[in-house]
Amino acid sequence: MSGAPSRTAALVSFGLLLSACATAQQPATPAVRPGAGAVIENTGPNAAITRRASGVYRYETILEGRLRGEERFQLLVHPDGSRTLLMWHDLAARNAQFTVVLRNDAGFRPLEAFVSYWNGARYKGSAHFLVQGERLQAQASGPVGVVPQATLVPPVFSIGTHPVAGDGWHTASYDAARGGEQSVALYSLEAGTDPMKPVLGTLVPLKVERIGNETVEVPAGCFEATRWRLAGITDLWTVGPDRLVVKSVIQARNLQYLLTEAEGLSPAASGRISPAACSRP
Repeated sequence: MSGAPSRTAALVSFGLLLSACATAQQPATPAVRPGAGAVIENTGPNAAITRRASGVYRYETILEGRLRGEERFQLLVHPDGSRTLLMWHDLAARNAQFTVVLRNDAGFRPLEAFVSYWNGARYKGSAHFLVQGERLQAQASGPVGVVPQATLVPPVFSIGTHPVAGDGWHTASYDAARGGEQSVALYSLEAGTDPMKPVLGTLVPLKVERIGNETVEVPAGCFEATRWRLAGITDLWTVGPDRLVVKSVIQARNLQYLLTEAEGLSPAASGRISPAACSRP
């Protein structure tokens, strides 16, 4: 299939990221530095990570159930409450492959992001984004060369990198007390097939509405989730304090994204419930 080598390379790269995270947990044999004696290393849990979760989504059409691709993610929560989300998606139906690292503070305000995009079987480019106060500094690299960008951002906003796992974070600024449909700020990244358009972002309004709490069943299990509607067309089910997505549906486009595998989603933190409870009327 066209673009397969690029997806393989990206998968290897993403695998190295996940392997590095996993290795950090393993007890290490004390290293010896010449002339410095034995170095005492941590042999317990990684103190840089207080909570973690990972999972896989299936991309498919609703009516036919046709497989379109998949996405893998790993979430790391750190002692200061900040979160790092690693996302890798293989959208074979569009010959697209995205690799994303997104880091937000404890209140879900973006701190930093890195993305690398292939689309239409061609390299789109990569970009790094750094938020410092009200200023977002970006630098994109790709077929058009190196392109910098500086954007003033509001106190509350989110970054749209496009993989499904990060979509739940767009709901973090929703005012539950006010309710109804609300407009939030979204810094949306250019990810189309035109390689001459650099991977930079634009601030746009995003409509977010909380539909309510629902029990939802997906291949990964049964969850007590919060249902949201984004932009009036995307229904999203999120769970737990990390707002992880378990299901996403775009009915008008005959598309859905289902969590098929999950690790680290404990019942208390994620809303996962027993299959028996899910099947009750």
